[in-house]
Amino acid sequence: MNKKYMNSCDWDGDESQDSGTSRSCVFSSSEKRFFYLYSEINARNCADIAYDISMINFEDDEKDDKEKDYIRKPIRLYFNSFGGSVYDMWLLVDSIMASRTPVYTYCTGYAMSAAFIIFLAGHKRFMSPHATLMYHQIYCWRSGKYQDLVDDREQTDHLNEMIEDFVVERTGLTKDDLLNIREKKRDTYFSAKEAEELKIIDEIMVFS
Repeated sequence: MNKKYMNSCDWDGDESQDSGTSRSCVFSSSEKRFFYLYSEINARNCADIAYDISMINFEDDEKDDKEKDYIRKPIRLYFNSFGGSVYDMWLLVDSIMASRTPVYTYCTGYAMSAAFIIFLAGHKRFMSPHATLMYHQIYCWRSGKYQDLVDDREQTDHLNEMIEDFVVERTGLTKDDLLNIREKKRDTYFSAKEAEELKIIDEIMVFS
């Protein structure tokens, strides 16, 4: 890969103007298989990481063919993000899930909303003792004519169902748990200990 180290920081929308929106950044070292995703989940940073995951898999596939007993070194993805775009989230989720090379996810600050869902895609999931995870129902706003709103509602229902199915599949949370969260319209936070008990993570990180 040509990109051994990358720091991507761009404003959302028109890069030539300071629109007042937050910056979306990712530090990465593809050579060391290390990524640190902070700020919001958007098209740029999800595409960057998804691309590198694909390239690492391509290189590992080639080595698999040439080297006997080749062992793939895990890709490490660290989070410190409040979330962001649901559609871009799925790009990175599916890239992680499809990766033959293991992708380990680490919450070392906070992984909330869309970042929480991406975190769950990790083949192994780790959390530092003072980190925070947060899940809530899908958030969106719509406008337009009546039929536009009907069509949008159908798509929102579809997205919500996919998210809830994925959370149930990847954790110890049940459909009833998620229904309760949805009906109470609340953000639900998980400490490292709670996340371990609910099988959201595999392990709490220990620092010596």
